[in-house]
Amino acid sequence: MLLVIYFDIFKKDLVKRLDENHIKYDIVKYDELESYLQNHPTPTKIIITGSKKRILRENDFPILETLLEKNVKIIGICFGFQYLALKTGGKLAEGSLFKGKRLAEQLHFNHYDRVVKLPSPWTIINRIDGFINIAATTKWIGFQFHPEKEPVHFNHYVLPFIK
Repeated sequence: MLLVIYFDIFKKDLVKRLDENHIKYDIVKYDELESYLQNHPTPTKIIITGSKKRILRENDFPILETLLEKNVKIIGICFGFQYLALKTGGKLAEGSLFKGKRLAEQLHFNHYDRVVKLPSPWTIINRIDGFINIAATTKWIGFQFHPEKEPVHFNHYVLPFIK
C-alpha cells in the first residue's frame, strides 16, 4: 500500500486508520512519487489524498497517469477522486466552495470541484446534492468526502477495497 500525500493535513487520519487495521504502507509526497517508483516495485494499492490543488485548474500529473494503465488498485479521496474521474473520462463541475460536516451522514468535505458524471465501468454508489460522492470500478474507488475521518466509513468502504 502506498499513500500519496498531496496535503499533509490529510495524512494523520489515514495513517491512524491504516495502523488500526494493521495495514502496511509507505508514504510519499506527490512531488516525490516519480523518484519513489524508480526505486521501488510498482505498488499494488495506492491511496491518493485530498489536496489544496484545484483539479480543473491543475490536472497534469503524468506519473499518476502511468499507474492508471497498470494493474494497481487506486483509492481517490476528494482531489484523488476528482483526478481519477477526470482522467477516466468523467465530467467535473466547478462551483462555489462546498464544505462542512453533515451531521446525519458524518461526511467531511471542503472542495470547489465536483464529480458530476462518470463513464462505464464506474458504478455510482451515492450522490449528494447532484454530485457523485462515492463511485467505484473493480480497480478504483473514489470518495468526494474523507472516509478516513469516520471509522465506520473507512471500515465499510475503504478497508474491503485494500484488503
